[in-house]
Amino acid sequence: MDQPLFFIDTNPDDEIKETIVVAPENVLGKEDPAIAEKRRKKKEMERNLSKFLFGAISADEGVDVGKDKEASEESDSDDSEGTSSDESVEDLDDVDIDNEVGDEDKEDVEIEEFEAQVDSEAGSEVNEDKEDIDGTDNTDSESDTENDAEKLPEDIYGNNLYLRRGKKRKAAWKDDADEKVLVKDVAANFKKGLGKHGSKDESSEKYGKAVERKFISLVGEPSWAKLDQDAEQDSDEEFFRETTDLLDKGRVGDLKREIIEFRKLKDMNNETYNEGTVIRSTEFHPTSTVGLVAGLSGTASIFQVDGKFNPKIQTINFKDFPIKTAKFSVDGNEVIAGSQFHTYFYVYDMIAGKVIKIKSPRQIEEFSSQRFDISPDGKIIAFKGRFGSIHLVSARTKEYIRSIKMNDECQALKFSKSGAQLYTHGEGGEVYVWDTRSSLCVNKFVDDGCIAGSALAVNSSYLATGSSEGVVNIYNLAKIDKPNPSPDKVILNLTTQINQLRFNPTGEILALSSELKDTAIKLVHFPSKTVFSNFPGTLNLNKINSVDFSPGGGYLSLGNNKGAALLYRLKHYKDY
Repeated sequence: MDQPLFFIDTNPDDEIKETIVVAPENVLGKEDPAIAEKRRKKKEMERNLSKFLFGAISADEGVDVGKDKEASEESDSDDSEGTSSDESVEDLDDVDIDNEVGDEDKEDVEIEEFEAQVDSEAGSEVNEDKEDIDGTDNTDSESDTENDAEKLPEDIYGNNLYLRRGKKRKAAWKDDADEKVLVKDVAANFKKGLGKHGSKDESSEKYGKAVERKFISLVGEPSWAKLDQDAEQDSDEEFFRETTDLLDKGRVGDLKREIIEFRKLKDMNNETYNEGTVIRSTEFHPTSTVGLVAGLSGTASIFQVDGKFNPKIQTINFKDFPIKTAKFSVDGNEVIAGSQFHTYFYVYDMIAGKVIKIKSPRQIEEFSSQRFDISPDGKIIAFKGRFGSIHLVSARTKEYIRSIKMNDECQALKFSKSGAQLYTHGEGGEVYVWDTRSSLCVNKFVDDGCIAGSALAVNSSYLATGSSEGVVNIYNLAKIDKPNPSPDKVILNLTTQINQLRFNPTGEILALSSELKDTAIKLVHFPSKTVFSNFPGTLNLNKINSVDFSPGGGYLSLGNNKGAALLYRLKHYKDY
């Protein structure tokens, strides 16, 4: 691979760069070791963050795929960085990619330490050779091989997810006016009158310190109030670190029924909120702590999901392309985006940093990319067509394979866990079971009590069907090969059309939601098939348009009609 996905500037502030430029040099004309050490630390941090996201891809190089952007090149004695643009892809001017990654707080601390060190050593002679420092500049290019860049690596969760570790804690808020309030000033306002409070009337002690001393003498100092410890020792920091490091802890026993423990976290897209008023897709990356949020504005953003900060990694803008569905590919190397208003779809290659427009196959007169599903084996993409058609496309080459057809308009489609079967649900209330190898319908049955189908979900044991009346039927996969199978369970908790059905990765939770009514979402426990009574509780989630679980089941994301990708932590699952 010649170019990385994007350039990560971990030192974006011009003021910081100017500080480094005017740093004094020694009388020998060599670079001050403090500057060289600062440069080396910066390069190492860039490499760590780049390797965390994209393996051995160097953070010294960047890519700009915009049509109107120009490549620029800057150089100095020890450091060089460049950007280059790929060959234009068809209709590439419709796409604008904005990269933004950084940790400004950490940079500020390091710059303050650097300036203090430079001031103390200004004017001194240094005889150290800088050959070792110069040698580190080429580390990335030597380790950047095509084999390492072919696919996104497994995430380096624990080591790189929390770049702020070790930083001292600071008070969340401080009122400067408290420094001016004395005990005698407060005593003068007591109801009993002036001059009746003994030493308090003349005490010049700061009132805030006096109250703090009194509290500690009675209760003691709580651990959360201590500022002389590392930030990582904070209880909240400890909680998020344990739940996002993807340690091999697995599940703690079976999931309990009736009550599910969950916690509201910061929204996945809290740094942007520009994906559109209606969020149509919230997806988790299959191998990394990365999330995708896309909406009707034609914007798709990628975030690093840590549950507390969720920093933005990248934003991709598709011109005049309201996104109806967006998904990661099975290998995590691509983002596929479809729209209900266009006969083509986009593929964003995360490794090459390219956006490719895939036109509709010639064999299909009317093609829509608004709704599709990718087989778990990564071989086929099934697109919902018109007049009961389902179009099969190769997930690898994006070439048209064939079309299959139902008797009624297709409303939902879903691959089995193995990818050997494709389930489709039509507005006539019938469920079709297709063999993906032969493209033959192996079974067809009427969904019990259903007038028009609207949603599907499947795990290794059950098939869930949703209807326009708000009815959800649960079928045992071992029984649906019969002519008229009966559902094992009928769920009637929602009264409006079911738009979203999604099993979590372990198959123990089924999320069902409707976008026609505020907070119309329920979680169903398996294998008991009972609804959790405490979710969503009294929360106001607005209208839910998308649902997804993280690969380990530890996170639940909900996209609503207020531009937010809500994020929740499910305590039972210790993995991401």
